[in-house]
Amino acid sequence: MRDAYLVRPMTRDDLALVRGWREQAHVRRWWGDPEVEPEDEKLSDPRIAMWVVEEGGRPFAFIQDYAVHAWSPHPFDYLPAGARGMDVYIGEADMLGLGHGARFVRQHVDRLFAQGVPAMGIDPNPDNAAARRAFEKAGFVFVSGPQDTPWGRAVLMDRRA
Repeated sequence: MRDAYLVRPMTRDDLALVRGWREQAHVRRWWGDPEVEPEDEKLSDPRIAMWVVEEGGRPFAFIQDYAVHAWSPHPFDYLPAGARGMDVYIGEADMLGLGHGARFVRQHVDRLFAQGVPAMGIDPNPDNAAARRAFEKAGFVFVSGPQDTPWGRAVLMDRRA
């Protein structure tokens, strides 16, 4: 089956695009100030892989996946060696609410599982009901109620290969 989305590695050429998304109100609401953890600093970090999601040649979303055991302590420490965490957002407001999030998250996670990743964790804000629903549709299950993490308040969800 052909992938519905092109999920391509983010490059320096994408920095302005992603910066623009980070400044959108619907992204800032959950991701905060674009000056915190700017993408240009993360591009050279080998623990983090960053991706731009396209549909029909149009970039519209961002994914980062990372080695959870590279940060300690980490809320996903309980996951097996080789597990990755994931953060995502849809940058283009007109693409929200159409089911894209669940589909591109599932596609990306399935690809990582095929490459040998044993489990994935994702930690949406407890108040972000749309993200929580999308991640459930993508196969993630809740493993903890709201808790404080070094990156903010979150519920923990995971998916196993």
